[in-house]
Amino acid sequence: MIKKINSIIVLISLLISTYSLSQTGSSNPREKKNSVAGFYGKRFTLQLGGGLHHNSLLKLFSSYERDYRKRDYYDTYRKQVSTDQFNYSLYGTIGYVVGKRTTLSVDFNYYFGNLILSNYGSAGYYDNSGNYISISGVDGRVKYNTFRIMPRIEINSNSNSAQMGLVNILGIGVEMSKAKSGSYKVIEPYANYNGGIYTTDLKFPDKNAFSFTALYGLEYRIPISRNIGWNIGGYAHLNLPLTGIMKELNADSYVGLGYSTNWDNEIRYHLVKNRLQNVFSVRTGIVIML
Repeated sequence: MIKKINSIIVLISLLISTYSLSQTGSSNPREKKNSVAGFYGKRFTLQLGGGLHHNSLLKLFSSYERDYRKRDYYDTYRKQVSTDQFNYSLYGTIGYVVGKRTTLSVDFNYYFGNLILSNYGSAGYYDNSGNYISISGVDGRVKYNTFRIMPRIEINSNSNSAQMGLVNILGIGVEMSKAKSGSYKVIEPYANYNGGIYTTDLKFPDKNAFSFTALYGLEYRIPISRNIGWNIGGYAHLNLPLTGIMKELNADSYVGLGYSTNWDNEIRYHLVKNRLQNVFSVRTGIVIML
């Protein structure tokens, strides 16, 4: 009788053990990691990093930039503003894993850029006495900042982990760009140009230029530990000026008895045009999983 009772107890124990394994999955730690959403079950993701590119990339897509570089004074001018040839960005991304391969995130990107202005500030008009007044403009490279906010969906290329490996990025958002007033080196190309470059203060309107932006990117994320990884990404984006602003920017303004360019609107036009011509970017940074 005792042997039969012991046999029943052993059988019950085996059944309980089998049931427990069926509920927890495989005893293999790697398989356990892959059986849940998130890297080792961690669903919250924070990314921090930055990007860098040179204006030579822009000339591949911008006829305006290419024409500027062909001007006689460009080589001399570039030597004096060499520090403005690079554009930078800082970014932060907050994400939450919603499936084994899928993450929803919001990306915040702050861009430090620069663009060229041609004959900026020029005007030609007749005054009240009938005399024609001509004001010479300047050429130069000036700085601007762009802030972008973009909801994104991230889809991993394999089913092992939503946050690590090769990740496809799709995003739609909005950009706000503003030129920075300050002291700049400029040149007057049409006013007795003799090769001289001088410094002057340029004042720009304290108004944003808005663009709608769509993005597709590929990020490769390398795990360093269970909580930290490293991200390298390349992105193609389309930055479309919003229609209402484009209509507003095409307007000229009266000066005396003639017309002159509305330069407050013109600088915003150049901003959205410059953003439209920025079609590719790269960035890298740390990935923190919580």
